[in-house]
Amino acid sequence: MLNLRHLTTGPHPVLRFPDCPGRPYRPDSAGPPEPAADTSAPATAQHVDDAVACDARWRLPADAPRMRAGLAVLPTGPEGMVPDCAGTALRGLVRAGVVAVVLAPAAAPAGHEAARAAGVPALVPAAHWDSDETLRRVLRTQLAVERENARATARVLALSAAALERAEGPARLLREVAAVTGGLVSLVEPGHAEWDRLAAEQRRTLEEVRCGRIRTAAVPFRDRELLLHAVGSDRPHRVLAALRSGGWPPHLRQLLAHTAGQAALLDCAVRHRRDREVLHTALRGVRVSVLQYLMLGNWEGAVRVAEPLARLGAAEYGVGEVLAAARGVVAVVQRAPEEDRGRTATACEQAVGDGGLVVLCPADPRHVIVVLPQDPDGGTPLALLRPVVEQRPGRLAGVSGPRPWSQTALGYEAAVRALTAARNDPEGIVRDTGASSLLASLPPRARVWAHQVRGGLRKLTEEQRSQAVPTARRALSYGALRAGRLLGVDRTTANKRLRLVLEAMGLDHRQVAHRAVADLAFQLADLPVPPDLAPQAPPGLRALLRESPVVDRATRELTVLEQADDPVRLLATWLAHNCHAGATAAALGMHRNTLAARLSALGGLLRLPLGEQGAAPHQVLLLMVAAGQLPVTAVPDPAGPGR
Repeated sequence: MLNLRHLTTGPHPVLRFPDCPGRPYRPDSAGPPEPAADTSAPATAQHVDDAVACDARWRLPADAPRMRAGLAVLPTGPEGMVPDCAGTALRGLVRAGVVAVVLAPAAAPAGHEAARAAGVPALVPAAHWDSDETLRRVLRTQLAVERENARATARVLALSAAALERAEGPARLLREVAAVTGGLVSLVEPGHAEWDRLAAEQRRTLEEVRCGRIRTAAVPFRDRELLLHAVGSDRPHRVLAALRSGGWPPHLRQLLAHTAGQAALLDCAVRHRRDREVLHTALRGVRVSVLQYLMLGNWEGAVRVAEPLARLGAAEYGVGEVLAAARGVVAVVQRAPEEDRGRTATACEQAVGDGGLVVLCPADPRHVIVVLPQDPDGGTPLALLRPVVEQRPGRLAGVSGPRPWSQTALGYEAAVRALTAARNDPEGIVRDTGASSLLASLPPRARVWAHQVRGGLRKLTEEQRSQAVPTARRALSYGALRAGRLLGVDRTTANKRLRLVLEAMGLDHRQVAHRAVADLAFQLADLPVPPDLAPQAPPGLRALLRESPVVDRATRELTVLEQADDPVRLLATWLAHNCHAGATAAALGMHRNTLAARLSALGGLLRLPLGEQGAAPHQVLLLMVAAGQLPVTAVPDPAGPGR
C-alpha cells in the first residue's frame, strides 16, 4: 500500500515536504509519525489509499465526495493564490477522509499555515508540475507500489501452496513474510521463549487471543506495534505474533491475516501427515500381528486381529479376504542394495492391491513378506511379483508353494530357500519346488520315529507346550533371533523355549546336529501316518538315513557341489565346529570373510541360505550323512536302540 515515504524518497521522488523552520526535512528520518497538530514534521509513514485532484476551491470531485486515506492534489492560481476559504476547505477535506494535501510551490507558505491549522500534512511537487501531472505521477507510483505488494503476496501464497503440497510446517512461510514486511513474525504458544518475552508486557491480550475470546488484536509493544492473530479453529490456538516499527499499514495487516490462515492450513497438513504416519505405523503393526499368528499356526487368531481392518479401506479389507482362503503362498521380496525397504513394500502393495498381505519382515531389514491366497494354476504370485523385481535392478524374490495357513511358517521357510536360489537366477525370482528332498525320500515308518522322538514333550505342561513348542520350531527353522522377531518375543525367550523343548526330547540345543534331528522330527511329525502302516518298533534314525532311496537322493542333491573347490572338507569342518565362523576359519586357515563368501557360494548351489542361522545347516548335515560324506554317528538318535 502506498505511503508518503514512497512519494517523497528514492531517486525520483514525486513530492517533497516544504522546508520547515527549525527542522529541515530529511527523507531518511526514522521514528514514529509526529502528532497531527505538528504538521511541520513530515509523517512519511502515513499510508494513502486514494489520490484525486480538487477544483479551484479545493473541493473533492462530485463523484468522490468521500475518500479513504486520501491524498488531495490542490490547484492554485498562477501567482500562488489560495482561496479565501482555504482553512474551511481543508477542514472539509479532512472530514471527507483526506490525510495529506499537495500544494503548488508558490502556494506553500500560505497553504502550509492553513494545513497546519487544519491538522493535515502539506506537501509540494518535487518539480514544476501542474496538478494534473502531479496526480498522474502519484497514481503511477501508487500502481508500482501496489504491483510490488501484489508480487510479494503472490510469493507468499506460492510458497504456502508449495509447503502445503509437501506437508511442511509454516516456518519457511513466516520467514518470507518477515522479509516482505520488515517485521518479526512468528508462531508462539506457552513454553516458547518468544511467548514469554511478549507476555511480559501483553500477557492478557495474548491469553485472550489464544483462548479464542478475540481473533485478532493490535497493541503497542515498547517502540513497535504488536499484531496478534489466532491460528486455526481448535482452542487453545497458536498465536501469530508480528512486531514492526512504525506500525502495520492496512495492506500488511491484510497480508498477516492471510498468513494466519495459511499457517493454519499448513499446521493441519503437518498434523494430517503425522496422523497418517501414526495410522500407517499402527496398520503395519497389525499386519505384523496377523503374520505372527499365522507363523504360529493360529489362523483363528489371525482372523480376529484382521477383522477391524475391514473398516479402513479396500487394501486392509483384502487382508480378511486373503485369510478367507483355505490355502496360500508366502513370498519374500528382498530390496535392492542401497534401496529403502519402504519403496519395495510400496511396489509390492501396488502389485497385489487388495489381494494380499504385505508386511515389512520384522526379522530381516532387507525383506518384505507377501502373503497371497492360493492360485489354482500357481502362476499368479510369480506374475504379480515379477514386475516388482524388474522395476529395480538388484531386487530378488522367492515364492513358496501353496500350503494351508496352519503351515505358514513352512511356507516362509520355503520362500527363503527360493530367495537364496533367486540370487543365481537371471530373472531374480524363483518358486520353491516343494518339500525337502529327505522328507520326500524317507519311508512312511520314519514318521513313527518322529512321533517317538516328540513323545518326550509329554513331560511339559500344556501351557509350556502351547508357548514353547511353536517358538522352538521357528527357532530351529530361522534361528532364535529371527524367530523371536517374527513371533514378537526377544531372543533370550526364544532360546529358553528352544532349550526347554530340546531337553524334553533328549537333545542339546547348543549342538547343530541335535538341532538338525529335532527339526527333522518336527517336520516328519507334521505328515500323517498312513493308516495301513503296520504297528512296529520305531526304526533308528541312522538306519533310515542309510536306506537306498535316501542315499540316492542325497547323492544327487550334493552333486552340484562338484563345481566348487573342496566343498566337503569346508562343510564338514564348519559343521564339526558347530557352524562357528571364527573357529571354522581358523581350522581351515582362511579369513572369516573368505569363509563367508565360500559358504554363500555353496548355499547358492544348494539353494540353501548357509550364511544365516536356521534350518539350512540342518539340511546340509543330514544330506552329507545320508550321502556318506559324514559318518552316521554325526547325528544323535534320541529314539534309537538303547535309548
